[in-house]
Amino acid sequence: MNKSKLHKITAVLFALLFWQTAAMILDRSFLLSSPIEVLKALLELGLSGIFWTGMWKSVCKILLGFLSGAGAGIFLAGLSYRFKLFEIYISPYIMVIRSIPVASFVIIILIWLGGEGLSLFVCFFMVMPIFYANTLEGLKSVDVKMLQMAKIFEMSKKAKLIYIYLPALESFLVSASVASIGIAFKSGIAAEVIGRPKDTLGFFLFDAKMYLDTSKVFAITLTVIICSAIFERLAVLMIKRFFYMIKRVY
Repeated sequence: MNKSKLHKITAVLFALLFWQTAAMILDRSFLLSSPIEVLKALLELGLSGIFWTGMWKSVCKILLGFLSGAGAGIFLAGLSYRFKLFEIYISPYIMVIRSIPVASFVIIILIWLGGEGLSLFVCFFMVMPIFYANTLEGLKSVDVKMLQMAKIFEMSKKAKLIYIYLPALESFLVSASVASIGIAFKSGIAAEVIGRPKDTLGFFLFDAKMYLDTSKVFAITLTVIICSAIFERLAVLMIKRFFYMIKRVY
């Protein structure tokens, strides 16, 4: 085991020790549950079929919102890079979307569409501007000399995409994924807490809060954190794998 992993494990153990000590000193489980109580609540939830159904439902909608937001952001960035006038016209809308609070988005979408598709649309609007900005920045970072060389040698559009644009975009897309997957889960669950679509993680979280079941609140929150961390790693891995395959094939 390298030192970096050892330090991370030590940091987690210290955090758990501090948490347990604080819970023991406070001695009010409805205010701060101990790690052991949270673990028990997590095991109880794990034995419930409804919880797994709700988790699957929430995760699927959040991921669908993330993927559609990422796709839309990349597509719009491509248009903005290709057509300067399009960038000028769309930039105010992107700025407005980035500035609107999550709660406002949730209420507006709740009025328009109801609670069922709430987390999907909220995630879409949270993720899209991040991928738009990162992709556009990546495209603009392409070396002008490389493009001039491509023009001299009359490279095809496909060749320019593979050998010039994609290598420039890799780090920007990885960065966008890391930044947006956590935001997608946070905003998606927040939307479910406000909109309360039945049998979702946000619904369970609100229900636990109503009954002051703090250990269950912590357990559901821990579930969201774990899901977010897993899919963040998967997203980065898939992007890197995609670029690796492109390099190998071409």
